[in-house]
Amino acid sequence: MKPLNVAFVWHMHQPYYKDDLTSTYLLPWVRLRSAKDYYKMPALLDGYPKVRATFNLVPSLLAQIEDYGKAESVDLFLNLSQRAAGDLSGEERDFVLRWMRESPRALRVQQSPRYLELASRAVDAQFTMADIRDLQVWFNLAWCDPVWVENDRGLAELKRKDRDFTEQDKAILFAAQLERIRSVIPKYRELAERGQVELTFSPYYHPILPLICHVDSARSANPQIQLPERHFSHREDAERQIELGMGLFERMLGTRPKGMWPSEMAVGEAVIGLAEKARLDWMISDEEVLSRSIEGQFNRDENLYQPKRVAREGGSVSMVFRDSQLSNVIGFDYQRTSSVDAARDLIGRLRRIRDVQGDRDFLAVIALDGENAWEFYPRDGHDFLNALYTELESSADIVTTTVSDFLAEHPPQQLLHHLHTGSWIGASLDTWIGDPEHNIAWDLLAETRDWLDAQSQQRPKESQQAALAWREILITEGSDWFWWFSRKHDSGMDPIWDNQFRLHLRNVYKLMGARAPARLFQPIIKRAPTAERGIPATLISPRSRHDPAWAQAGYYLVGSGFGALHRPAGVVERVMYGNDEDKMYFRIDSPRSGQELESQNIEFWLYCSGAPAIDGRGDLDLPLPATSLAELGFEPAFVVRITPRAQGATVTVAKVVDPLTKASAESSWDVDDPFAVAIPFRQLAKRPGDAFELALVVSREGRDIEVVPPSGALGLRVPGQATEVDVPQAQHLKVLVTTAELAPFAKLGGVSDVAAALSKELRRLGHDVRVVLPRYRQVDIGRYGLRPVVSDLQVPLGTDKMPATIFEGRLGEMVVYFVDCPALYDRDGMFGFGDDDARSVYFCRAVLEMLPALDFFPDVIHTHDWYGALIPNLLDRVYDSDPFSDIATTLTVHNLSAQGVFGFGALVLAGLQEWGLIRLGIPGLDNVVNFLGRGIHFADVVNTVSERYAKEIQTPEYGEGLDELLRRNTQKLHGILNGIDYEIFDPQRDPNIPHHYSAEAPQNKALCRAALRAELGLEEVNRPVCAIVSRFYDVKGFDLIEQA
Repeated sequence: MKPLNVAFVWHMHQPYYKDDLTSTYLLPWVRLRSAKDYYKMPALLDGYPKVRATFNLVPSLLAQIEDYGKAESVDLFLNLSQRAAGDLSGEERDFVLRWMRESPRALRVQQSPRYLELASRAVDAQFTMADIRDLQVWFNLAWCDPVWVENDRGLAELKRKDRDFTEQDKAILFAAQLERIRSVIPKYRELAERGQVELTFSPYYHPILPLICHVDSARSANPQIQLPERHFSHREDAERQIELGMGLFERMLGTRPKGMWPSEMAVGEAVIGLAEKARLDWMISDEEVLSRSIEGQFNRDENLYQPKRVAREGGSVSMVFRDSQLSNVIGFDYQRTSSVDAARDLIGRLRRIRDVQGDRDFLAVIALDGENAWEFYPRDGHDFLNALYTELESSADIVTTTVSDFLAEHPPQQLLHHLHTGSWIGASLDTWIGDPEHNIAWDLLAETRDWLDAQSQQRPKESQQAALAWREILITEGSDWFWWFSRKHDSGMDPIWDNQFRLHLRNVYKLMGARAPARLFQPIIKRAPTAERGIPATLISPRSRHDPAWAQAGYYLVGSGFGALHRPAGVVERVMYGNDEDKMYFRIDSPRSGQELESQNIEFWLYCSGAPAIDGRGDLDLPLPATSLAELGFEPAFVVRITPRAQGATVTVAKVVDPLTKASAESSWDVDDPFAVAIPFRQLAKRPGDAFELALVVSREGRDIEVVPPSGALGLRVPGQATEVDVPQAQHLKVLVTTAELAPFAKLGGVSDVAAALSKELRRLGHDVRVVLPRYRQVDIGRYGLRPVVSDLQVPLGTDKMPATIFEGRLGEMVVYFVDCPALYDRDGMFGFGDDDARSVYFCRAVLEMLPALDFFPDVIHTHDWYGALIPNLLDRVYDSDPFSDIATTLTVHNLSAQGVFGFGALVLAGLQEWGLIRLGIPGLDNVVNFLGRGIHFADVVNTVSERYAKEIQTPEYGEGLDELLRRNTQKLHGILNGIDYEIFDPQRDPNIPHHYSAEAPQNKALCRAALRAELGLEEVNRPVCAIVSRFYDVKGFDLIEQA
């Protein structure tokens, strides 16, 4: 019997992380993966001369490896790692602690007692200079190939030392990393030249070729998919990506590639022509794509292991399709098995394919990422790969080959008449298009590309700058941006990915000497609700697991929160949760029976937040180790243990005690169903109005095997109001209203009218009300009779101070202050500038700095929307020692979608870097600087425009990503109905209407209606006439009028 031919195809890929305009790498993965994987994988073959493999090297990765080797560019993470710990600014220190302190669950973290200790700490303030220095070293050392570390004298000494590193230690580490990076490309060339490996490529910046050719191609696999508004269709870009990729590949590796791994194995009819034009010999895709391309019944044994041929535009291209089962057991399963057993299992599976082969010549293709899987293996996969290669080296019935060599010896005979459009993920393109964030990104890309195309035609002499701008377009066509815009994926660094995508698009405008649109400064990812997660719709009181009331419960689908290379344990498929006035209800959907769970010693532990734990003796050992508690996002106060049995379960409620790994049982009872429990709030020490968080931990034999959700938490709130407090009798107050706009001085939307009318009404009620806003260019000093009342006010902004003049004017009898700083506010327009973070921060600081100069210390500062929302935060932190730090603050939210989201530099501008991010454990908020979110968190009272809206914005549908934050602060959230200015809008005396009327004498209202109908030329019919003074904006409800 013939031996079975096997082709291992290892895919090496990183997107383009460099900002070419500043020559800065914003993410470090090319450097770190080079130190861990990119040299290791080909070097392993040195010990196995009979084992052959194919390596697919993405050009964007090759270009960056080459660039790193020159040591001319800046790596942000490397720069902050090399910096002496004592020289780090507050913002830089926060960055190191946020991004270099990895999960304690990572195997590379657990290899070092010191790194595990540092990664497990929850409070940044506990870090000393020595701690920071050790963290700088271990973040980078942990990403080095462990066998390399063992065999390199300098690195081995660092690992042995483990702590108390010196600056010289850091120099040794980074010099070794640079040497390793410079060795990567020569190693691949060496193995290719001796014929042991084949090297292939992907399009330069790893775009999804079918989508670049035509976004409508996504509907081939999913006809119902929601596509972007703009029609992106640029086959010429796809051709350019292939052409550039082949050119760089040939320059760096000295040979023209014969094969192509289309990005994400995404192929289709359009891609065949691209491959033919590039004169490629072969392409690779996934077996599910093949199954949807075959006419009639798909038989794996008969169809999968024989390469196919496609021919469309006068040429011919061979196609091989990977065995996804064999590929995925390496990618997802074998890390939980001993290396020898895993290798033997794979060999056994290959021999079963050989048994089917008979006298035919089969090619089994095992293709997967060549770097990502190994971090979940002991010793970064060395033991498994050595065991596998040892088996293959001595095997006579299984022969490793390269794809090109097999095709040369066995040209494909089967013609594929149709090639399905899809990828290696579900044979569709849904991973990169269809979600709202996807489509926003595609629209931004299309808009920017169309603009550049027009500019290139209008300004042909600026071809050099245009070429650089076109490069930015090609970079943003890469698949990785859209992967992380998917609601199914969370990198943990989504804000950085989001910003870098928009940075490349902004660079297009910058290179062409134009100002980028405001949309490119606003985050795409707002953590909108997903189909995989939902919050409770109403109160529920289910009587059993099968009660229809669960349809209104909150839920979390377990598989949705795990990355592509981290699978759930398979015990829990979904959790559901909700409550009524007295109890919390929790349901677990599992594919296993109670009897199976009992036989495997599996228990469920529901962790609940609450008051901090106290010292005590606990009789229960909790499954979650102290090193992993930080991943919950909250400190547990109670835990509910559910111990399943063949019939029913035992439920135990226990109080968590320090050090949070033990608990003291307080009550216990038996239930009939192990998958649905009801817990009275009183047993969790919860009172009406209390908000708390939940997370489910699954244990086997006392050890945690899964946490649901894997990051963040679920939230509930006990119905009812918090305990009332006595309110003193109303008194006249001094109120300072801060707003970005005020009618009639500066008006863009309805906020300006509300700020004016509300302030005048408060003054009419006897309060001393004053208003402050920036003095924009449109606020003319002479026209409004403004006079300076404070000159040369030195306002801090970052490490500098900028002078301001405070002008005073009048709105009727009410005092209005204007903050005048021409460098920031003397512009055409009020918003939408690239430095809006600085303009807002400066305004907030100026408001507080002017109080002593004016000798006006209000009882309340009332701020409107995001522009002044940092004021409560500043009072609580920066001005906490000032005499006026106890001023009460109220934040009114008019437009929840405008939040003021910026980068970490905004904290430095505000002087808040010492305290860093507020980290509330809410996805989408923890990793960004959100001005409105900080205002909601720090303000004493949060108010919005109606009681109904105050309730609506606590739901994912209307919450704009802030719903969870608002639910946590529901006790201080109020809805007060927006009013109108009766001095202007009084039908008894309004000069703008032809007939006056009142509630007591409304008959003239009909005459006004008739006059309006005549003026507008409306026919006389018995229908309502709706009139509204408003912008045409989606939240104003015009769609409801149209539907009516």
